[in-house]
Amino acid sequence: MKRGKTWESLALVTPAVAVLVVFFGCLAVMVAYSFRPAAGMGRIGDGFTFANYQKFLGDAFFLSYVSRSLIVSLYCTAITVVLGYLVAYVMYRASPRLRLFIGLVLVVQFFTAYVIRTYAVMLILGRNGLVNKVLLQLGWIDQPLKLIFNELGVAIGLVMVSIPFMVFPIYASLHAIPANLEPAAQSLGATRWQCFRSVVLPLSLPGVAAGVIIVYLFQLTAYIIPGLLGGGYFDMVANLIYNKAMAAMDYPFSSAVAVTMLVISCAIVYSAQKLFARLSPRH
Repeated sequence: MKRGKTWESLALVTPAVAVLVVFFGCLAVMVAYSFRPAAGMGRIGDGFTFANYQKFLGDAFFLSYVSRSLIVSLYCTAITVVLGYLVAYVMYRASPRLRLFIGLVLVVQFFTAYVIRTYAVMLILGRNGLVNKVLLQLGWIDQPLKLIFNELGVAIGLVMVSIPFMVFPIYASLHAIPANLEPAAQSLGATRWQCFRSVVLPLSLPGVAAGVIIVYLFQLTAYIIPGLLGGGYFDMVANLIYNKAMAAMDYPFSSAVAVTMLVISCAIVYSAQKLFARLSPRH
């Protein structure tokens, strides 16, 4: 019996171990490539060098991709937090039917293919899209607005696609709040706003923290949205990595950029966790 349970445990653990081995194996190869010299298009030379990192970190043109991605992801995440919290709070207060309807809409959007969602945004914001048609018919504008192929289009796309990643963690935190806390606070003289500010909001911060980390990293590493809604006029760091790896076939340099962004992402996650740990109420 013990041997049978051991084999069952190994069978259950093996897929997870295989995934981890592949993941860390690919990561190790990428790190190794980042310290190798390029030996021509699509070729990797021998030896050890920091030239790829010096080329990336020493060039303002390449660093502009990083700063642009960090800034755009920061304010898009802030907007997503506000919109996501509003939607999650409405779900938290809504009737079961309305909550189910909102949840179904978010789930459908969540499981719809990433490319399809991005093309849907293009159809809404394009020159002949829904927004421009409505504004033209209302007479508010004389010619179509340029809502895509620029930073604005990329920002709108990032926010719209990221909403479910923010709503679900926040709603889970709101749903976990004991139902008797707010009535208890109101019985002591607190208003609804005071209940929200002093009870609901602090207790929902773990969900906000999870949503912020997921959304910020998702937007920071976005490739399809800047590629389609930016149209080559507004690229982010993931587009730089793709172009260097697939178009220029400079694998060592693209690996160095990817490793640098991985380090930055880990630092962001660590800093966000420390920040929200200080803001969250102690139990």
